[in-house]
Amino acid sequence: MATELKIQGGDRVYLPVVQGDITLTREKNSVSVLEFKLLSDKKNLEIVEGNLVTFTSDEIEPKGETHNIFKGFVFRLRPDKNGFINVTAYDQIRYLKNTDTYVYENKTLTELLRMICGDCQIKAGADIMDTGYVIPSRIEEQKAYLDMVVSAIDLTGQNTGKTYILWDNFGEVALHDTEFHKIPLVIGNDTAGDFDFETNIDDDTYNQIKLFREKDDGTREVFVKSNPDRIIQWGLLQYSDTLTDDENGDNKAEILLKQKAWKKITLRMIDCFGDARVRGGSSVVINLDTYANMGFAYNGITYHGWMIVTKVTHRFKTGFHIMDLDLEGGFEHG
Repeated sequence: MATELKIQGGDRVYLPVVQGDITLTREKNSVSVLEFKLLSDKKNLEIVEGNLVTFTSDEIEPKGETHNIFKGFVFRLRPDKNGFINVTAYDQIRYLKNTDTYVYENKTLTELLRMICGDCQIKAGADIMDTGYVIPSRIEEQKAYLDMVVSAIDLTGQNTGKTYILWDNFGEVALHDTEFHKIPLVIGNDTAGDFDFETNIDDDTYNQIKLFREKDDGTREVFVKSNPDRIIQWGLLQYSDTLTDDENGDNKAEILLKQKAWKKITLRMIDCFGDARVRGGSSVVINLDTYANMGFAYNGITYHGWMIVTKVTHRFKTGFHIMDLDLEGGFEHG
């Protein structure tokens, strides 16, 4: 495996020698962070905040070809007493942390994202899907642009059942649904050093959805969807919310019930074989069946299926690459 790190300031391009690991952290719908350490050299290496940083690798198929991994800008420099500089670079999603007040109506998530990219002076790429669902109206007061986008992602998902992932595609803001981010990668006991596995009905699990709409005549419309079997099993776990005038109450309640009436899984896989395609929002296949052969069973259940990566930390070392994964999912086993 060969990697290449470049730093550009004006017309000068550096190919610095990195000391130790290069760490790339990618979180779902958030900023990607590249961290590395360089030997300080004032004569031959002038690095300042705002310098462009690119990182490429040849590990992705087809191997031997250069593949783009990260493009961003230096935001933090931390020299130490031993003559090294610790560098932190962020991709352009960092600029979505700028704050503003927006009042908008009848816009899709796609249209909102493109408008925000324009206001933040960052590049909205061709890889922004048409999300279809029109958000009737929204007031976002003194919020980060990123929070506005995530709210729009949530609203779109609640009304359509589709989840979208915001990410930076090597210098272009992109938006795709979760199907796009499915990676045919199986991770299990034989490809990870350790794991921490939990199931619960305490974290965003509900078996009854109750939605309200206040009408102009003072009355209230109520929409209720429930799963009686799981109410018997778990007791009543109710989620309630209000509706805007243009939302379909029956449809939204049905979608929310499908999304939330599950046990939730959280899983951390440590020291997995690295795969540079994995980012926050990627789906990978988790296979814990092997633990049954070792006498392990969690409540009589082993797990094999797709899970979504909420956060991944890649560590590129000399000649090899490992990663830690935080994952989430839901399943209906009793």
